[in-house]
Amino acid sequence: MRAALAALALGLVLVAPGCGSSTAATGTSSGTDAASLVPPSALAYVSADANLDSQSWQVVTDLFGPLDSKLDYKRDIQPALGDRANLAVLGVDNGKPEAVAIVKPTDVAKLQALAKKFDQGTEHYTVEQIGGWSVVADSAEAFNAVRDAAAGNSLADNADFKNAISQVGDSGFATAYASGSGAAQLPAKLRALVRVAGSPRWVAASITVDKSALHVDARAAGASTAAAYKPALLRDVPSGAILAVSFKNVNELLARIQAEPTLRASIPPFLNGLRSLGGEGVLYLLPGTLLPVITLEVQSADPAAAATSLRALAAKAAKVLPLRVERRGNKVLLTNAAAGVSPGSGSLVDDQPFKDALAAADAPDEVTWLAYADIQRLAPILQALAALTGKGQSKPSTSPKLEKFGTLVAFGARSGSTSRLEARLTIR
Repeated sequence: MRAALAALALGLVLVAPGCGSSTAATGTSSGTDAASLVPPSALAYVSADANLDSQSWQVVTDLFGPLDSKLDYKRDIQPALGDRANLAVLGVDNGKPEAVAIVKPTDVAKLQALAKKFDQGTEHYTVEQIGGWSVVADSAEAFNAVRDAAAGNSLADNADFKNAISQVGDSGFATAYASGSGAAQLPAKLRALVRVAGSPRWVAASITVDKSALHVDARAAGASTAAAYKPALLRDVPSGAILAVSFKNVNELLARIQAEPTLRASIPPFLNGLRSLGGEGVLYLLPGTLLPVITLEVQSADPAAAATSLRALAAKAAKVLPLRVERRGNKVLLTNAAAGVSPGSGSLVDDQPFKDALAAADAPDEVTWLAYADIQRLAPILQALAALTGKGQSKPSTSPKLEKFGTLVAFGARSGSTSRLEARLTIR
């Protein structure tokens, strides 16, 4: 099955909020139930909640509002998909994904009608019953591959798949898995990104949604990524900061990107100077009178070279935002704060909201990077930037309701040979 059916299944996430929901809260099946019909060689597998009456969808609709849609989801789509939509990518043919949808509809006729709407050229989608599921595909080969998996070895039996799902879980709003072997069939730029990410053997992710938070948990096995560290420079971030991003050895990431010819041109010229910046760094934002105060602080083994790089960056940014460079021993700061003006006493790491947010996100002491944001206090700045760039023209119904968000914590970490990325956005 081609990209059209992928759009049908994944379009669920785009159109469902616009179709309303009832006040009931019902559960959905496991996100890996359908994996027993997926060939073990599948490149990717995605499962998403398709029940608008579920608590997760009610939270998503409340946060993001309804989207404009010509489809009557409750009448035509949900009966066709059932409680959960499952999509497996079996391979890539002439640059297009060969995929199958596996669902348990309450109305098979509506699934057949919905699948037919995506017929295009030589692609003709039909529905067959296999192993108690309704399978949608556009080729006999795809149906046969599903039958073989149902009768014998399937993705659900694959050791990598089982290991991945055991780490991210399969009962949330959405679950996704991708095999590293599929990277060879991706477009050139995506293959390059996979190499930059360390060429993992597999990648898996889950999204869970409840009334208190949105949580993303992603894992990658066998990826050669940055070593973990304790973010000591967060202690230098003043109390009351509304954004803080801790990182280390950004020069190594830029070097990996620079080594990929298809990605080299995507590095903004002003970042080229940062390739000389090793060591730990932190970027933070403080509220200001007219403009927010933004500061980049790095701790370098060669502070003189770091200062030279940051002065060059300040010169390039001068027309947009006046910046100055300040040295404090082996620490170098690039900031728009006025010289001699103290940001006040105290540190962000002692602020109770910051400590509560990191504790709720279960952030470890050692990370490969960490980000914190107070969305409520950051929202006016984001809205002002959107207005200046002309990107704030979306209809109110499709804009995130920022007043409903609390704090965001995101971080990278390692556990043996497995890399971990988590993000938790609290809901007010």
